[in-house]
Amino acid sequence: MLLAGPLLAQNSPWPAEREARANMATEQRLAYAATAEYNPYHTKIRDIRKAAFDFLEKGQSPEAIAEAQQGLALSKYNIDLLIFLATAYRASGDLANADKVRQQWMGLVDSILHSGNGRDYASAFLVINVDEEYSVLRVLQLEVTNQSLVEHNGSEFDVMKVKDTESGAEGVLYFNVDLPKKWLNKKLSLPAK
Repeated sequence: MLLAGPLLAQNSPWPAEREARANMATEQRLAYAATAEYNPYHTKIRDIRKAAFDFLEKGQSPEAIAEAQQGLALSKYNIDLLIFLATAYRASGDLANADKVRQQWMGLVDSILHSGNGRDYASAFLVINVDEEYSVLRVLQLEVTNQSLVEHNGSEFDVMKVKDTESGAEGVLYFNVDLPKKWLNKKLSLPAK
């Protein structure tokens, strides 16, 4: 069965520490999405993420750290940038910061996984930007084989056909994208300056 490991574990109670970390991350993500600095479609993030990854690939940890921190100043809860930052800290020998940032990105992933089970519209994972969808899929070792944007009962969803990269099992996951879509609709409706 698809996603038997990580997602079925969600049906059983999480350890109290993990649950608390997920709840705190949910509060942080949703509060951030309500601020003026929230921008789920920031155009610079893709380039910054690529640069941070390239620095990591070349073993240039200080440059990767600087690049990831620059991106996090623009997109505070970007999971990929936090993963790159934790990796760069670890590679540079700064294990304390590596572990601290690792806990942060794991809390963000748990926040998303805790928002539902992703198996239908009613239990879709709630994301504050589309990047979160792909970050979670990478952490779960799933690849997208098809994606569609679907409106259902007044909400919008990314419906992802996915395949487990280890077992090859296939399935469908649902992500509620109301928050980023509402932000975009609001921006598109503003009068030009």
